[in-house]
Amino acid sequence: MLKKIGPLFLILFLAFILRFYKLAEVPHGMAWDEAGIAYNGFAIFNTRRDEWLQRLPISFRSFGDYKAPLAIYQSGFFTEAFGMNLWAVRLPFMIHGVLAVLAIYLLFKEIFFKDKNQEKWALLGAFLLAISPWHLHYSRIAFESGIALNLMLWGLYFFFLYLRLKKLPNLLMASLCSISAIYAYHSSKVTIPLLFIFLFFKNLNVFKKKSTNIIITVFFSIVLLYPFLKDSFFGEGLSRASSMVFAQGYTALELLKKLLGNTLSYLSLDFLISGKNLGNYRHGDGRFGVIEPISLILIIFYLFFKKNKSKLLPTALMMIGLGLLPAIISDGQSSSNRSILALPGFILLIVLAIRSIYDVLENHKKIFLNALIVLYLAYLALYQINYYRNYPQKNADDFLDGYLETMTYLRQLDRSNIRQIVFTNDYQQAYIYALFTFEVSPIAYQGGILNLFFFTDKVDAGDLEKPNTIVVASKFDQMGDRQADHVIKGSDGQGRFFIYLPL
Repeated sequence: MLKKIGPLFLILFLAFILRFYKLAEVPHGMAWDEAGIAYNGFAIFNTRRDEWLQRLPISFRSFGDYKAPLAIYQSGFFTEAFGMNLWAVRLPFMIHGVLAVLAIYLLFKEIFFKDKNQEKWALLGAFLLAISPWHLHYSRIAFESGIALNLMLWGLYFFFLYLRLKKLPNLLMASLCSISAIYAYHSSKVTIPLLFIFLFFKNLNVFKKKSTNIIITVFFSIVLLYPFLKDSFFGEGLSRASSMVFAQGYTALELLKKLLGNTLSYLSLDFLISGKNLGNYRHGDGRFGVIEPISLILIIFYLFFKKNKSKLLPTALMMIGLGLLPAIISDGQSSSNRSILALPGFILLIVLAIRSIYDVLENHKKIFLNALIVLYLAYLALYQINYYRNYPQKNADDFLDGYLETMTYLRQLDRSNIRQIVFTNDYQQAYIYALFTFEVSPIAYQGGILNLFFFTDKVDAGDLEKPNTIVVASKFDQMGDRQADHVIKGSDGQGRFFIYLPL
């Protein structure tokens, strides 16, 4: 038994260490999306209302981008248990990251069920996800896409388990996990329904024999989707549709060019390998792409030079295509965040490529796999060195480094005689960090408790003359010759917030 679970345990342990180590330190700082998710989770848990006093919403207004609800509701439990700090905010996303590694192992065991090396390919898939730069990045920050990916993988696992066992509970679990993913992240609303429609028709012969199971599952799914459907038609559930290319007023030719350009951008070396086209430093480290170079070589070999291809190839390609689709039809720069649901398809394609080589080798199978593992671990080492040594020098702006430290410093001050805190908004969304750090009830917030703060884009030396006023300036503000009483530096070592106390 130990021999069987030993390799899986080591992979899961590796996945845990890679995601848990310095979880609240790298990336340093707290992106405003993380702050929005965390504060609204806190607000919902304590008052059942979001920051705008909406009671138990399905779409959260946040900064006007209307976030999906699952990550926010989940976040409230973790900040309640572990406190309002960055570690507690990121912890559930890290857990989803590790669970996704287990999910893809179980999924690949089902996909390769008839293969005599089933266990080998399942472990390989889990290993590739555990060390994936793409997945590592989104397992260490509080972005909803990582949750959606994990839930999608569990949904796929239960779906393929149903194909083998034909038991209704497995189909219901597939529905539950997949619909939960839809409540987790907007990209899921496109990818998951289309992917399961494809898998349903691909395995239509199975479902024809179990029509009762289909009817029960459809009814079950409609019940689960009712809040989402109601919000979509009568609320803000489809607000993100306005960012799609179809809503931008393009002519047919312009639309075609845009869709083609977007598709090519996600298949470019800048996106796949070099990391130059991931969006910004919230979406990657700028040096490493979403897959490893050795993976791209294996994929190219398999697609263009291997004659006899697996029957699983259409499934892998469809998973990639539908995973990329939400990003392709979005108007704006490339985003590794919107496209991450394609990652399982890429891993399946890589495993198929490795299997095609492994099966034709005779006396060197073990050497081949060991060599591949060494290459992947070497690449992982390079990624980790860059991630912990160089990345923190670049992500300060995109992760709004210094906000938490500044607000914490202000909270610790005696403010009994303070009339006003003039606070720079040069880095944007300053108010959400005040709400988070001071743990302000949304009811008190909407009642004006933050009136002590004056958030402004225009802070200058004239503000220093105001009596009983604390001034918090940014690196962009001109504050004259007076030296700040306290300076908050970012992970790049540069001053980001300059705090001036009353004279």
